[in-house]
Amino acid sequence: MNFPEGFQFQSSQCRIVSRPGALDDLTAEAESIGVKRLMLISGTRSGAGSASRQTRAVLGKLIVCESTGVPQHSGVATVQAIAQMARDHQVDGFVAVGGGSASDSAKAAAILLAEGGRLADHSNVFYPPDRYVQKVLKAAKLPIIAVPTTLSAAEVTPGLGIRDEHGHKLVFWDTQVVPRLIVLDGRATMDVPASLFATTGMNALAHCVEGIYSRVRNPVSEGVALQGIRYLCKALPRVVDQPGDETARADAMVGACLSGLTISNARVGIHHGICHGLGSLGGLSHGVANSIFLPHAMRFNREVAADKLALIAQAMGADTRGLSPQAAADAAITAVELLQRRIGVPLTLGGAGLDHALLPRLAEGAMSDRGLFFNPRLASQTEVQALLEAAF
Repeated sequence: MNFPEGFQFQSSQCRIVSRPGALDDLTAEAESIGVKRLMLISGTRSGAGSASRQTRAVLGKLIVCESTGVPQHSGVATVQAIAQMARDHQVDGFVAVGGGSASDSAKAAAILLAEGGRLADHSNVFYPPDRYVQKVLKAAKLPIIAVPTTLSAAEVTPGLGIRDEHGHKLVFWDTQVVPRLIVLDGRATMDVPASLFATTGMNALAHCVEGIYSRVRNPVSEGVALQGIRYLCKALPRVVDQPGDETARADAMVGACLSGLTISNARVGIHHGICHGLGSLGGLSHGVANSIFLPHAMRFNREVAADKLALIAQAMGADTRGLSPQAAADAAITAVELLQRRIGVPLTLGGAGLDHALLPRLAEGAMSDRGLFFNPRLASQTEVQALLEAAF
């Protein structure tokens, strides 16, 4: 399974600052972007957390309004309210503090403000089995500053997902909404539970895995993904064992950032295609869904991506010398399952509280997710439902 003939790699105008205490210099960084009227966007818990408090203290009067009740799996109504508040206060940028929902909400609001109309008008659509329509969004977007406190890596990517009123995840892609500044400060996450780092870290690991065998993978993203796997697999157990280990948290954040850079080009596959619905319709956190489903997706792709799974096994520390490609692929799946248990994340959808009656609707909904287009193996609805049953 070599790379496609030729490839493209796109970088963005994004500055990533990673060091302990990086938030202390946020004012100077913000001024370098030229913003003077910022809206702070966060979830309820992250809005009261250390990173938000420090962001407010440092930026002071640069923050002119706040939206601090963003829920998990942020929805269209939340984005519309953020966009209206931005208009009312004439903001010239956003600062998103917290997890993926905060970053995605800021990105979606920037799209809505710039493109107008309904948010759904700008979402991408996958028509099974193999047609994908990506909207071209040309209008200039307000700049975003991101201060992540989880390992979702949403702050790194041009992609985002927003829940509609029917529980379906609308997905978007716009390189202009990648934050202009990303601040990785492990010290500012010390009040974030290690369990949240563990589950969102599994999401970051899934980014790397799917990017390595994506249909649009390339040698640059592969190298970034493998390094991301190395960082995550070493850092996550340390965070779980020693939640106060600032260096372990910082390393995990670097691994997550690398995972976001991976899928900014290589994109995600069937794993995320199914996990989107597990969150927006099934009510599971995205990290929990990722924690459970990753080995099942890898097993589904094993027959067409054994050589890539072998690279993943090696990056996770498995000894693949003398193994056949299929055996090395199995070693990668085993390594992920061992990591699941090592860091104590949920293992089954049923155990996580998913309603079994939702499986047919989840399978149907996944068929329109772009992840199935980028997956190396096409999937039928019957196969997707079988995967959900196996994970249940």
